[in-house]
Amino acid sequence: MKNHYRSTRRLIAFSFASLLLSATSFALDPKLESDANAEEPQKESLSTRLNEIVVSSQPLPQTLFEHAQPVSVLTGSELQTRAKGSLGETLAAEPGISSTSFGPGASRPVIRGLGGDRIRILENGIGSQDVSNTSPDHAVTIDPLLSESIEVVRGPATLMYGTSAVGGVVNIIDNRIPEIIPASPAEGKIAVQGGTVDNLRNGAMTIDAPVGPFAVHLDAFTRKSDDIEIPGFARTEALRESGDELEFPEPKGKLPFSASASQGVGVGTSYIWDTGFLGVAGSLFNFDYGVPNGEKNITIDGQRPRFDVHGRILDPISFVKSMDLKLGYVDYKHTEFEDGEAGTVFTNKGFDGRYEITHQSFGPVDGVLGFQAQSSQFKADGEEAFQPPTDTDIFSAFLFEEVKLADPLKLQFGVRFDNNDLKASDREDLDSGIISDISRSTNTVSESIGLVWTPVDNYAFALSLAHTERAPSGQELFANGPHIATNAFEIGDPDLDTEKSIGLDLNIRKRSGRVTGFIGGFINRFDNYIGLNATGEEEDGLPIFRFVSQDADFLGFESQVALHFLGETEEEQNEEDLSFWIQPDYVRAKDRDTNDPLPRVPPFRLRTGVDYKKGGFKSRIELQHVFEQDRISDLETETGAYTFLNASVSKEVTVRGQMLEFFLRGENLTDEEGRNHVSFIKDIAPLPGRNVIAGLQLRF
Repeated sequence: MKNHYRSTRRLIAFSFASLLLSATSFALDPKLESDANAEEPQKESLSTRLNEIVVSSQPLPQTLFEHAQPVSVLTGSELQTRAKGSLGETLAAEPGISSTSFGPGASRPVIRGLGGDRIRILENGIGSQDVSNTSPDHAVTIDPLLSESIEVVRGPATLMYGTSAVGGVVNIIDNRIPEIIPASPAEGKIAVQGGTVDNLRNGAMTIDAPVGPFAVHLDAFTRKSDDIEIPGFARTEALRESGDELEFPEPKGKLPFSASASQGVGVGTSYIWDTGFLGVAGSLFNFDYGVPNGEKNITIDGQRPRFDVHGRILDPISFVKSMDLKLGYVDYKHTEFEDGEAGTVFTNKGFDGRYEITHQSFGPVDGVLGFQAQSSQFKADGEEAFQPPTDTDIFSAFLFEEVKLADPLKLQFGVRFDNNDLKASDREDLDSGIISDISRSTNTVSESIGLVWTPVDNYAFALSLAHTERAPSGQELFANGPHIATNAFEIGDPDLDTEKSIGLDLNIRKRSGRVTGFIGGFINRFDNYIGLNATGEEEDGLPIFRFVSQDADFLGFESQVALHFLGETEEEQNEEDLSFWIQPDYVRAKDRDTNDPLPRVPPFRLRTGVDYKKGGFKSRIELQHVFEQDRISDLETETGAYTFLNASVSKEVTVRGQMLEFFLRGENLTDEEGRNHVSFIKDIAPLPGRNVIAGLQLRF
């Protein structure tokens, strides 16, 4: 660990001790035991998820059943059981979502085959402002175990969150800025986890307490893991037989340079009154992880301090239902080390602010008018400075309206305008050698319309159509250097056109009865899709890849359907349920002009299993089969099929009035080799082998 960990360790240790003492004294308070015993454990199933969970990342919060766009939410015990060290791996089991799988330290979600700057990562509705969108070996600076819920909007979501949300939005929600005063003297959670495949040690704690008209929040976490155990060799047979020699013995049984560690603390407070609140929060996220690359000992060490402001006023004037303001500032920095020597330093100072006005209902019409301002100063210094210093400023305005046309039919529509200004400093042209500053300004307009039809109580048909425009990113415009993570010398094009797409989603949902779930299909038709393509040339010993425009189509489907053998209805949830479920998803992406496949597109996946629950006990056994991917682009290699056997059990019990949950999860129990086709390092880094994870969580 580097020096900046020492002070953070002391702060986390103090925070954990303070929180543990508070939680213990609260848990032993006999006066509160009777009230706590009166609360039954929350029963979760596919039907309750569709019917009850409210999605807050949308302009008008609604349940999953009511949305025009397909949405997934992880919350409660399900989030606790599935939380992993990275956001990508935590969400990889959701329909239509894959992971970049660049080792345990860096893994970002890929939604319907789209990743990078097309997926927007948010914290409580504000951009995460790290540099994970610039490279797959850069971490998302969020610990899922601290989250209260994680929301995923699949498909174009540019209407609310800008040009970098054309593929979808992931919103991580915590309670760092409290919105209500806790009803108890102290409430929160303590969670610990341990795993076998990487010797995982993970702990997190949150606490919320009232102080007069104020609510105070404190959280802390620590996570550490060793090199991952893998079944067999790290490199594929083709690589091992190619004659390439390594400076160390052929890796087998463990994946070199895959250890990781992260720690963080956060504190926030809000002043709360009858018609609103105003709060501030600060947090620090430290990380130090290895970058599996098959050849060199590369580690990334960094930190991300973050500051947030959030306020809301209800009914400020006659025609306004609420006004909502969110501000976030991040000062991100990480250093890449090779054999302990400092190399490239990445920094990003970012600001994101949103102001939303929700108007009162005008007959059947509800809606939101919003404004957003984003600013970032990205800089990379060192040998792997593949992008020159780039300043980005974005100003946006958006409008979203919902109209109840008739009792079974609801219309949602909106429009968004973005002005995107980028400026790169000291960019060297490879052909002429001229060094100059270069800038680019782009205006984009996006629109969407959706219909939700509920012909009978338990069925919904959702159709959405979106026209989106995405301004090219700084990396796509100005990249001009070696990028070791992608094994490429990347070259941008300042003359790239705006990327445009038409997205169509059709979703059928059923929320109660013997069969529950959803079936959906989608198509995204891109004009000027910006891809990173090989040229066949080399620079500094690396193959040259250029960002170029092409027309592309993405189409596929995703589904999650459960058959309840013991029966389940909306009016009365059964205490006991046995269900069989199936979850297939598929995406096919191609260049529309040549019909050639696009790179790193996930293959057809099928998850299926049996769930049993009774009271606070839940169990699952599942098979995850990933088919081979032989539709590959130039310079890609095929990946074979694999099947993982997974199982889990969990139990909720009430101990002295407090909710205690224990879970045990087994992954890849047959220790089968699997390689993720989406990953840049799939040929040198297979997925983890057999893993058993145990966890304990106390909610007080």
